Amino acid sequence: MTIALPEQGPSPATIERGKLVVSQPEKLKELTLLLESFENLDARVSERTGEDRSGDLGSGGAMTKGSAAANEPSARDKAIAKIPEPIAMKKKLQAHIRKEVQNLEKLAISAANTSRPGSAFRLNELYARIRRLNSLLADILESTVEVIRRLFIRVFIDHQQII
Repeated sequence: MTIALPEQGPSPATIERGKLVVSQPEKLKELTLLLESFENLDARVSERTGEDRSGDLGSGGAMTKGSAAANEPSARDKAIAKIPEPIAMKKKLQAHIRKEVQNLEKLAISAANTSRPGSAFRLNELYARIRRLNSLLADILESTVEVIRRLFIRVFIDHQQII
């Protein structure tokens, strides 16, 4: 029985000579310097200019006296001061949530009748939101005055969505 020798491949000396040497291109060094300058940008810039956004709040760019503006409470603070009793807040929140659930149920019925792509996903999202609102409605009955107050401010004063 003879042992078969494997075919003769490249010798180790040719493998050593055939290895490629990888070097970094010059552009990468420039990129590294640029990235380092971005990292040090905050240290170099000591002063930043701001933009006058007084017109963004509806004042039309008109400036008021600093002392007069500091003494007057904002419209939000005035509305928070006029918050009704906790029982009235509960009733108003419950009515608002029930109304939103009714609107979502109407949207769910119309979404169920369409056969467009993605309508099943939309229907699922609507029903999930209805379930969350119903659970919130049940939680309102057991929640403390502070929680009801925060939710009331969020919905009726800040005009944000419930969920």
